[in-house]
This record gives sequence, structure tokens and C-alpha cells, in this order.
Amino acid sequence: MTEPSPSEFRELVRSFFEQIPFNRQIGLEMRELDLEQLTISASFELRPELIGNIWKNILHGGVIATALDTVGGLTAMVAAYQRMGDVDWKEKTARLSKLGTVDMRVDYLKPGRGERFVCHGSILRAGNKLVVTRMELVNDQEELIATGTATYLY
Repeated sequence: MTEPSPSEFRELVRSFFEQIPFNRQIGLEMRELDLEQLTISASFELRPELIGNIWKNILHGGVIATALDTVGGLTAMVAAYQRMGDVDWKEKTARLSKLGTVDMRVDYLKPGRGERFVCHGSILRAGNKLVVTRMELVNDQEELIATGTATYLY
């Protein structure tokens, strides 16, 4: 396969994201992918199976961490892809298929109240083997619920 155009690459990333079973399980949907700014956002709706505190109807912390890690990982994948530059397409995809979380920190800032949540990811640093990302989760009132910083190896 030859190197995809930017629009083809954007569609490949979207397709990859949609194929992840756990993303479908929590209802996480990719909203935006900016290849120039290297930012990604995804959103999901509050559903009964995502609640961690049944008395206060608050989102489970594990769902928050999952959304942050998923968006951070996808952001890292796009940054790593671009960082590899002229490397052969086959080698790029082989390296990207091994991308994994090395470390992640989550700061829970407010209880996860809301009906809809949006997670944003951006790049702090993209190196030859590691990518560091910053993620934020906000609710439908634009309240910052949690932030995350993660390192991914590729």
C-alpha cells in the first residue's frame, strides 16, 4: 500500500478508532482530528452502565481514565506517524501497531456530573520512540472534570 493522502489518513484513523470494541462499549465517538495542530477530541453520553456512584449519578472514574487514555493514545499515534516522516508505510504501520501506554497520570478535578462528556487530546512532545500527550475531559457545561498526562511508546 502507498502512503495515504491527509484525507485518507484521517479516514483511516477514524475507522481504526471505530473498530475498537471498548470504544463502542462506552459509546466513545471521535469528533475532531486536526492533523496540523495534532489535536483530537472524542465524546460520549452518560449511560446507566457508566455510572460509578449510583446515589449521585456520577460517572465512574475508570470510564474517565479510559476516555483520557484512548484519546491520548490516538493523539500519540497520529504524532508518531507524522514524526516518522519518510519511513516506509509498511514499517510505519508495524511500529504504530505496537503503540502502548507506558505511563499515565489522571487528576480528577470534579465529580463526573453531566449528560455528555468531551475529551480533548494534544501533544506535549513527540520523540523517536516516545510521545507525551495532555488530555482534558469536560462535561456538557464546559466544566473541567479531569486532566491527564500520558506517555506512549511506539
